[in-house]
Amino acid sequence: MKSIVIHGVYESLTLHTLKSIGVKEFSFDLRTRSLNFLPLKDLLQIISEFSQDDRVFLTFENDHPETITSTLNILRNKSHSFNIIFRDDRPASYYRELHRPFYWMFHPGYDWKNILKLENVQGILLPLCHKAVYQSNVELWDLIDKKSLDVYLHADNFEQGLFISLSKNVKLSIDLTSEVEGHYRSVDQVKLRKMKIWSKLYEDFAGQ
Repeated sequence: MKSIVIHGVYESLTLHTLKSIGVKEFSFDLRTRSLNFLPLKDLLQIISEFSQDDRVFLTFENDHPETITSTLNILRNKSHSFNIIFRDDRPASYYRELHRPFYWMFHPGYDWKNILKLENVQGILLPLCHKAVYQSNVELWDLIDKKSLDVYLHADNFEQGLFISLSKNVKLSIDLTSEVEGHYRSVDQVKLRKMKIWSKLYEDFAGQ
């Protein structure tokens, strides 16, 4: 399945279900305050289950640069490469000084103009809740085009994702939430397989 990243996978069974559906992009949440937080020791156990076709992201939020560097150093000898997503409110100087490629979750109140001018920015996630701001923002889209950034439209859950129309240049980003859980921190795999988003995506991609 083309260009959809699922955020917040925290155990192997859900990873296997998503892979069987055709998902090839996954984000693991290293934000300690997140409900989908995945400890590094658990991530290290899951790594062996990635295939070479899988694209893997690690999500950080307001961490010290040393923490991020330390995490990536622990993972550097693994057979898979990792992309970084920041979902936080740091100034552009913070991301510049990390000297690492990254993706950034857009927020209109943050330092987006300077962040998107950085040499090491690779892509942007655009939350649907800010659609009214970014949809017609000429300066934002000029920066995106100038840097040839990857663009993901971000839905807070699967239901919200049904309202996104995709194109070959725009990808989809969705958070795992209690919407697909049987109970706390336990994904109902049958419910996950039956989400309407999968049939919509197949239809969208078949029409392109």
